[in-house]
Amino acid sequence: MNLLTKVPFHISRSRVVNNVLVYNACNFKKSLTCTSVYQFRPLSTNPTEPNAADINNKKNKKVRSLRVQGLDTSNFPDLSKLDPILDVPGPIVDPPFPVTRPSVVITAPETESDDIDALSIVTRLSPSEIRDLQKRTLIIKRVSSQTEKGRIPSMYALVVVGNGKGVAGFGEGKHDEVQTAIKKATNIAIKSLRYFERYDDRTLYHDIEHKFHGTTIKLWARPPGFGIRCNHYIHEVAKCVGIQDISAKVHGSCNGMNVIKCTFEALNSQNLPSEIAKSRGKNLMDVYHTYYGTK
Repeated sequence: MNLLTKVPFHISRSRVVNNVLVYNACNFKKSLTCTSVYQFRPLSTNPTEPNAADINNKKNKKVRSLRVQGLDTSNFPDLSKLDPILDVPGPIVDPPFPVTRPSVVITAPETESDDIDALSIVTRLSPSEIRDLQKRTLIIKRVSSQTEKGRIPSMYALVVVGNGKGVAGFGEGKHDEVQTAIKKATNIAIKSLRYFERYDDRTLYHDIEHKFHGTTIKLWARPPGFGIRCNHYIHEVAKCVGIQDISAKVHGSCNGMNVIKCTFEALNSQNLPSEIAKSRGKNLMDVYHTYYGTK
């Protein structure tokens, strides 16, 4: 058959390059010039030599015959009939999966109200008392922990909370975000609240000197109206505890974390009048009169 009868347009120029017929054609309808390429299959010079495609077809037929050789078709199941075990008549109903997890799932608090309710259950404080607590974020800094994967940066926060009536606590938190670190530190501080004794609900029972690592602080009890004259970290702690008259001096390291922790330990190490009276074998009123000038 003539090649021109199969081509829907007129061939203007053609050439053969590496068994490929390349010709320029012009379509009379669209008046566009295009180039078409026809790939010619290389013919064998020997007419008796088989083609490569015929050899591949024979190999594939031989492989298929080897795969199915020796199979007995009588052992195949008859798919036109229902199987008495696998094919169950009627609708398929899956058996109920056994539930082993508890019916009530406790999740982490996401909102402020849920957070307050969870803290109220743990600390046995009312939600209004938790909201009225004084919250002071004293330290915020960037820290990094060295691991086998490298340095992992995060934010550190230290928060002091208290009601100003002798109840206070502090907490530390770390997270990638500052607000989340402060929230974690605040929750830990509320969970670690404790009561600190105060003389006349305004100052210390006696002078205190306490050391924590490289920090040494000295706290002095002062008369009414003296005020709070001390390091700014101790000042915030005294405000949260509810101490109104106190003076202090920090020796050694002035690191904020050490100063705050040393202050809490110092306030917790006070010798109460009941303990002094018991150790000296005296009445409580005599101890008050001798040590504190009151009756």
